[in-house]
Amino acid sequence: MRVGARAAAATGVLAAVLSAFVPTTASAAGRPGSVTSVVASPGAQAGEIKVSWHASGSRTDKFRVETALTPFGSSDEGRGAQTFTVSGSRRSVTLSAEAVRKAGAAPATGNHLYIRVVGVDVRRHGVRKGKASDLVATTARAVPPPATGSPLRIASYNIRSAKYDGEDRRNWSVRAAGVASDILKVDPGIVAIQEASPARFGGQRQTESVQSALIKADPTMARYTLTRSTIYNPPGTPHGSQAARILYDSSRYQLLTPCTDTTVVNGATLDFSTSCSFDLPILPGDAPTWKRSAAYGEFLDLATGKPFLVVSAHLDYRHSDKASEEAKFNELRRVQAATIWANMNLIRKPNEPVVVAGDFNSSQTDKAGNAPHDYLVSQGFYDAAGAEKQVNLEYPSLNHFDTTLKADPQGYARRVDQILVYGTIGSKTFSQVVEQRNPARNSDHNMVYADVVLPTF
Repeated sequence: MRVGARAAAATGVLAAVLSAFVPTTASAAGRPGSVTSVVASPGAQAGEIKVSWHASGSRTDKFRVETALTPFGSSDEGRGAQTFTVSGSRRSVTLSAEAVRKAGAAPATGNHLYIRVVGVDVRRHGVRKGKASDLVATTARAVPPPATGSPLRIASYNIRSAKYDGEDRRNWSVRAAGVASDILKVDPGIVAIQEASPARFGGQRQTESVQSALIKADPTMARYTLTRSTIYNPPGTPHGSQAARILYDSSRYQLLTPCTDTTVVNGATLDFSTSCSFDLPILPGDAPTWKRSAAYGEFLDLATGKPFLVVSAHLDYRHSDKASEEAKFNELRRVQAATIWANMNLIRKPNEPVVVAGDFNSSQTDKAGNAPHDYLVSQGFYDAAGAEKQVNLEYPSLNHFDTTLKADPQGYARRVDQILVYGTIGSKTFSQVVEQRNPARNSDHNMVYADVVLPTF
């Protein structure tokens, strides 16, 4: 009896020891410990991103730092997905400027990366992933703008066409003063404006009423002038939007381009002109009413005597839930951006800076991509959103007149209003003029602005 008891006890001890080390089922092996408290922020050097996290490290051989240009979950990868692997003993990693570039978020892109971290067991029980961290996002460390040069505050503002009065919650007659107030508050050198209709409403064109509202808000704002106020095409011509305009501070900048408001035809002076505008492409089969005009102007910086070009554009607004259709519209916007750049290359002088700003109807977080933006970046443009200081980017730039805007949980909401600059790098500030809660918004878009430095050589 004693021998049997001892043998049984020994067997029980052995079984307990073995059960601690040899799992009887796959689930008993357990998975790597979860990752918590991830923090992603700009790195110490331009273009770098630092990622830090907390984790127990249990059953963890490696950590995977997973990134993408669009939000992603446990069952999918975002657009442009990349993975960086580090030792299981690490709790932080700095993604180099080259790694961030490959992931699609170099400073010039103005893009942010969505990031999560997950532990991986690769040696003991086959490859197993633990519970991933929550998704976080950050931009890379910005490239500093030039230490010397000419500062330019450039804004972009889709002010919502007065032709939609009656459809919107607030008509232009009550919004105009607010639009003027936004501009007055920011005091930009140049404003790329979209949806400033050249049609007459209540006896005055919306283009003209922008200037009237500015002067009414502050008589000194009479210094702001539109490059054009009349229609771009002869009356009766089938055509879409002609509402891309440029407003500039004539005390700081001189308009060099002859942007005349009238055209002489058979001795008669007519109230239209194609000056300082060009058409953007449309899809095959589109009616002429889908055509859009972009506005441009060459300006002289009165402080430095140096010229630069500005384009205000409102790209095609169509989107689709059908992937093939969405890809088609995304490609159309890319071709429209390419047309803008081709036109500027016909005009600009060697080394002359170019600013392209407007409502791109496209953003980084669009699943089909941000083709017009990406094209311009590929040509050497710098997205001013890749700034040293970013303000209010957690709110969408298209606000739909919503009383309260939802802040993005990762800090970067959909932004279709963009400012890109060719001929310089870096930007000091990129900001949205917006309040999260506002029952009296001045447009269905927020004004955005950037502080850049143009070269003077």
